[in-house]
Amino acid sequence: MITALTATTTERIVSGLLAAEGAGGSRVLTLVIGTDGAGLEAALEAAHGASLDHPCRIIAVVAPPPPAGPPGPRSRDGHVRADVPGHLDAEIRVGHDAGAGETLVLRPWGVAAEHTDTLVVPFLLPDVPVVAWWPAAPPPVPAADPLGRLASTRITNTPSRPDPSAALAALAPGFERGDIDLAWTRITLWRAIVASTLDPVLRAGGVRSMTVAGQRANASLSLMVRWLRLRLGVPVERADVEDFMGIARIAALTDDGELAIERTDSERVLITRPDGSRPQVVTMPRREPVTTLNEELRRLSPDLVYQEVLAAFAADHGCRVATPGTEAACSND
Repeated sequence: MITALTATTTERIVSGLLAAEGAGGSRVLTLVIGTDGAGLEAALEAAHGASLDHPCRIIAVVAPPPPAGPPGPRSRDGHVRADVPGHLDAEIRVGHDAGAGETLVLRPWGVAAEHTDTLVVPFLLPDVPVVAWWPAAPPPVPAADPLGRLASTRITNTPSRPDPSAALAALAPGFERGDIDLAWTRITLWRAIVASTLDPVLRAGGVRSMTVAGQRANASLSLMVRWLRLRLGVPVERADVEDFMGIARIAALTDDGELAIERTDSERVLITRPDGSRPQVVTMPRREPVTTLNEELRRLSPDLVYQEVLAAFAADHGCRVATPGTEAACSND
């Protein structure tokens, strides 16, 4: 059920939420989403899917569209005069329209959009963590954003940007404990299969060098390269593969020859070993937004490995991630 409120107040929204019986049940967190109108429904679909494992209150804050032409009536239904300095529209979604919890969609207009944190605070659940998620364009510094300041975990999604690696490099100098990007979450399965496959090779004699091949400007691939360099201490090269999405192939040059892990389709990878044994097919599906979001909602603690890898990635771009006793900086500032 969806209840729409035009030019409303936080008090009326709370009353409407209680009337819709959407405040009952146990919730493990509050998920605050910063999005625009175009990305709202896709973001809510992922959030509702993740809420099945992590029952939560979802609060989506929708940025107003940029002005197009002379000022006219505002709000979704056009019932608010253009000379009103600011107002708040909202939707209350419960039941099958809200996943395992209740969903609030806040649409601030005018000056109301300048203080999104004050709009959200009355709806935060007590005594549970607050997570902020930007499914599309992230703020320059998530921890300093009005919504980010409310959260202990801040999730960005640079894979959604036109140039994911550049977007991640722009975020790196403003990193704070609790920040995480889904470019890192996307390679959880890749890191696991690489570690398990290389373990006997490393015990037997080691790896001389590695190559990671895949999509140009892919942020997940960029992080995989830095992770391998840090963990193995060997040269790791990157190779771009045109017309491919994600990581296509990871190969290790060993004393006995090449060991390769190669994606064959969206569900499987093929492992080829230098000993001439039969190639091994392993199930490893591509990760959907709901899967990666679900993983981060399960963790809700600072990822120290990500911080280390991001610092190495930032250093390659002339930037330094803030650490205790140092400040973030870029050589091109």
